[in-house]
Amino acid sequence: MLTTKIVSGLEKPFADDKIESYPALPKISLLKGERISLQALCYRPHGDESFRSILCSIDLSGELSKYARIRRVASVPVTKPVHFPPDSDYLRTTPGLYPDILEPLNYSEGIVITPGTLHSLFIDLDIPVDCPTVGDTTLSVKIYSRRVLKREPYMESESSVQIEVIDKELPKQSLLFTQWFHSDCLANYYEVEKWSDKHFAIIESFMRTAKSNGVNMIYTPLISPPLDNLYDTRDIQLAEVTKKDGAYEFSWERLERWIELCNRVGIEYFEIGHLFTQSGAAFATKVSGTVDGEYRRIFPKNTPCDAPEYTDFLRQMLTSFLSFMKKRGDDKRCYFHISDEPSESQLETYAKAKSSVADLLFGYPVMDALSDYSFYEKGILEKPIVILDKLKDFTDARVKGLWTYTSGSPGAGYSNRLLGMSLARNRSICLLLYKYDIEGFLHWGYNFYNNAGSADCINPFLDTGGGDYWPAGDPFSVYPGPHGTPYESLRLVSFYEGLCDLRAMRLCEKLYSKARVIAAIEAAIGGEIKANTYLNTAQEMHRIREIINEMIKKKV
Repeated sequence: MLTTKIVSGLEKPFADDKIESYPALPKISLLKGERISLQALCYRPHGDESFRSILCSIDLSGELSKYARIRRVASVPVTKPVHFPPDSDYLRTTPGLYPDILEPLNYSEGIVITPGTLHSLFIDLDIPVDCPTVGDTTLSVKIYSRRVLKREPYMESESSVQIEVIDKELPKQSLLFTQWFHSDCLANYYEVEKWSDKHFAIIESFMRTAKSNGVNMIYTPLISPPLDNLYDTRDIQLAEVTKKDGAYEFSWERLERWIELCNRVGIEYFEIGHLFTQSGAAFATKVSGTVDGEYRRIFPKNTPCDAPEYTDFLRQMLTSFLSFMKKRGDDKRCYFHISDEPSESQLETYAKAKSSVADLLFGYPVMDALSDYSFYEKGILEKPIVILDKLKDFTDARVKGLWTYTSGSPGAGYSNRLLGMSLARNRSICLLLYKYDIEGFLHWGYNFYNNAGSADCINPFLDTGGGDYWPAGDPFSVYPGPHGTPYESLRLVSFYEGLCDLRAMRLCEKLYSKARVIAAIEAAIGGEIKANTYLNTAQEMHRIREIINEMIKKKV
């Protein structure tokens, strides 16, 4: 017997679970211009005529089936699911196989069903703004076996879900969202020359996937990023630098190609890479160039941040860069970084580094991931990016233009996108982004395929924690598929659906008021939305979204 069931796209179907563990999804609604996901679970018990695996085909039917894409949910090995003591809401905290990769179907668009193993088909529905269907419609999924051998029994199972298309367009995303884009990791993994035609083609493919999942700001390395680079292996920069007789010259042809690529893809903003080393800006970052005919590192490792020769270089580079961007009309698309995650004890060094270029960056947003309120209170940084579990200090002070971020932390008691957590927990961060008018969200791991300090490259299909330095799922949200094509993860897609929730809330606010929207959500969750608010089940998350959609429907 073959059993199928349509469930929420927010479920994480572990292969050793039973299909009965996951509640069916009877109905879901969405706005025009929105993308939602479903899963069709498939299960065949042991001892069902044969222990042989069966090859199955999938048919979708219904008015919306033409907008659907089907992939299979594949599992990855996890050896470090938790980084800190977990809370009781983690799905699992032990090593094992965890569902995450969204892979294309194999066997000519089919799937193999193995007895005793729970399988999942992931179904995207990307509804265009001009979709002619409005109101309720049914999507049906039929899974049936192909008889490879004559003695194999024929099996078939079908399930369906009701989908309501609301006749209102989802508004454009206003939240700024960046996941750090590691161009060097793509060159290393696919073994192509950095900044070659092949490298740019792979970059474009990965960037398109990022854009389609809400990323509208891209990490742009004018000089090699000083991020997780303890072993000094990274050399990836868009600025082409020549030094001759003590004078610098800059070519921006490579950057121009990068910008044109971003424009094709639809990236709106450039997140200019950090100008000083991580955790306090103590040193110059790595800069390579042609010096008197020889290509080499220009500044020795551990060059102090205020070394006159480095300050002179930065000022010349930024002056040249801003002149180039102004001529293009693109300078106002730029956001700048000084140093990543400085602590309170590094305040003086950070302030010194920033002051060396502050006049050149006047009028442009300068932002950094930091969580000590003293940086903001003393006026050292106007635009802090605050880790989620420190956000309360800043929201209590009503800081304007706030950003927030997650990395390997926070763990217990907060939302995050780690593999051991539920997808609803990941998606429900939209609630606090909305309530506190968060301007931007940052996550460092879009495609970091190195271990700690970038000592070595990793195989992300086998190593989900960067050599187990980080909790599984933190270093990357996409997997490097064949031929330079990224495979999305469940975590990437569920966070995008949270961004759609945020857009729907802002639409609802225009129809009512922000106070009305917040009151409706808080009444549903039974408490105030705080920085540590998260929902842990698909049903809870869908309930909130249905409340928002019902409010919108009443005004259509």
